[in-house]
Amino acid sequence: MLEALSKHFGFSLAAPFEKLPARVREILLHGSTEPVRFFMEEGERRYFFTKPFEGVIGNLERRFRETDSEGIRDELSRYMNNRPCRACGGARLKKEALCVRVGGLSIYELTRLSIREAFAFFESLSVSQREEKIGARIMKEIRSRLSFLQNVGLSYISLDRASGTLSGGEGQRIRLATQIGSRLMGVLYILDEPSIGLHQRDNRKLLSTLKDLRDLGNTVLVVEHDEETIRSADHVIDMGPGAGEHGGAVVAAGTPEAIISNEGPTGTSWRFPAAGRTISRTSTFPSLSA
Repeated sequence: MLEALSKHFGFSLAAPFEKLPARVREILLHGSTEPVRFFMEEGERRYFFTKPFEGVIGNLERRFRETDSEGIRDELSRYMNNRPCRACGGARLKKEALCVRVGGLSIYELTRLSIREAFAFFESLSVSQREEKIGARIMKEIRSRLSFLQNVGLSYISLDRASGTLSGGEGQRIRLATQIGSRLMGVLYILDEPSIGLHQRDNRKLLSTLKDLRDLGNTVLVVEHDEETIRSADHVIDMGPGAGEHGGAVVAAGTPEAIISNEGPTGTSWRFPAAGRTISRTSTFPSLSA
């Protein structure tokens, strides 16, 4: 194809890309509406056909759009990046939508606030009686969701944050807040160390949230090493006595109170924290169940 293009548009295949004429570089990248006579070789035969050249970028976009293969999609994603739109400046909305304001802020400006700031904004928002009647249910739902996100320790995250930039624990807690909002019952929730990265104050909020899920009629299974979380469980299963090939046995099982009163290694380490150094690699699997 490049050979046919070089003959048709009169440029050298040996010339570096940066030294090619601007028109030729534009054609190579973005294609040309002008038909070009291409050929295919099969053994000693050469087949000719004429069609416009779609360009390298056009070819990549078409293949990305049409493929059903995640592997090819991931491979083509390497040639892409995100840039703010020149028209909206990254707001991702047309100007008519951005002209609508609530409390002096557009939806784009609102989503740039942290969850803590957004919650404070909606708590203090003053609207007319007519507007209150129109938006009462919407406002109730927004305040409720923001409150859930705060309660699982995510008050510092802005609402416009890309999901790909979230840590595993943050993503897990966002999904947890969504589940709380849905008010489902009879569901088994399994969480893998949700307390990682949380301040102790936020950890208590998370525990309160997990208990709310339990009290709705759900079962919550938590894989955790945090002592406060373990002590809050209804039932604890402690695996050990060490990690990896040194573990795999049930060291203790029961309520936290029963385990503490037991003379086993888990109970001893809880009663005498210094003794716990010898089993510091124990993996703990507590369960908060209805």
